[in-house]
Parts: sequence; structure tokens; C-alpha cells
Amino acid sequence: MFKIGPVGNAFSGRPWDERGRIGIAQIFISHGDRIHSLQFQFVENGAVVLSEKHGRDGGSKLAPKFNAVTLNYPSELITGIRGYYGIRSGQQIVSPIIFTTNTASYGPFGLPSKDDIEFAYEVGHNKFCGFHGAVEMYQNTIGIYMEPMTTLNNADNPSERV
Repeated sequence: MFKIGPVGNAFSGRPWDERGRIGIAQIFISHGDRIHSLQFQFVENGAVVLSEKHGRDGGSKLAPKFNAVTLNYPSELITGIRGYYGIRSGQQIVSPIIFTTNTASYGPFGLPSKDDIEFAYEVGHNKFCGFHGAVEMYQNTIGIYMEPMTTLNNADNPSERV
């Protein structure tokens, strides 16, 4: 399993980790112009499991909003995340974010600032294996886990080359 990222300042905020959590059924986002919190609902061993809330509610320049993204589990799978990150009020934050699946895109949640830097993590044909990040007052960082699809059984065999 590979840990990709995070975007943002890896030394800011309290780290959180949802490694190996692949069966995402819902994503809960509290935001205004910035991402306040993320929470995930997983299906594991036939049971619905709710992650910890990573962040807090409210406290934005814009009126707080809450969105629940419901995925068509198990046929709809996370394929990536994209958005922007930058410095606001002296703090590195990630905002907005857009979650992509094999069937749709959800977001943007939050608003970019003119000096923000764009990022995109795409899983491609690999297997999505969870999110990780850090949060203080707002979402400081975000990244993904993925597992490559290539194995010794399906890798090109160099001895067969002419």
C-alpha cells in the first residue's frame, strides 16, 4: 500500500488516518469557505462503521454548510480527490476539495483563494485504500492511500522478451 501526499504543510494540525478503509458509503463535510471537518461512513465485514470526525463544525467567514455525499456502494468507488491548498489567516489549509468516483464528482466543498495551489490525486486503475490528513481549526492537509494493481502474477516477464 502506498501513502500519497499529503498536500499542504505536513507539520500542521493533528494527524488523522483512515488507512485500509476502502468501502466508503458516505462522506460528511462541514464547510464554509474552508473545510471544517470530514467524516466517513464505511462498510466493513457487512457492518456500517462511522469514522471519527476529523475537525470541528462552524467558524467560517461564510455561513457553515453541511453536505452528505452518498456513494452507490459497492459499485461506486473513490478514484481520486482534487482541490486547492494555500495559506489563509496564517494557517495552511486545503479548500476546496472535490471527491471523484468511477461515476461522478462531488463538490467543490469550500472556496479557493486567488493564491492557492491546485492539486489532484488520481487512483487510476489502482485500488483506493483510504484517506489521511491533519486538521487544526480547518483541514490542513489531505492525502490518499492506494494499492497498485500490478502483481507478480500479471507483471510483464522480462525473460520472455526477444
